[in-house]
Amino acid sequence: EMIGSADCVFFDNSSCPYCRMAEDALTAKGIAFKKVPIADYKPALAELTGKTSAPSVWIKGTYVGGCNDGTEPWHGVKPMLASGKFEEMMKA
Repeated sequence: EMIGSADCVFFDNSSCPYCRMAEDALTAKGIAFKKVPIADYKPALAELTGKTSAPSVWIKGTYVGGCNDGTEPWHGVKPMLASGKFEEMMKA
């Protein structure tokens, strides 16, 4: 339910340096996202992705990984911003 609550949902851990890097990268590109504390959602995220690491980033209900990687070769906020895939999925 939370995953579909915005075009881009960012499950965040405030003490995680990768969260800050991913957040800064999105902000620098002017991409709006909904930031949600990850703690309450770890069991559900683990069930959906096999991962509980932060950040857990979702575009329109699709898991796109964390800061640098994910469960697919193309996942990760920074690589996806570099390739244009992030913006492409946001516009779809």
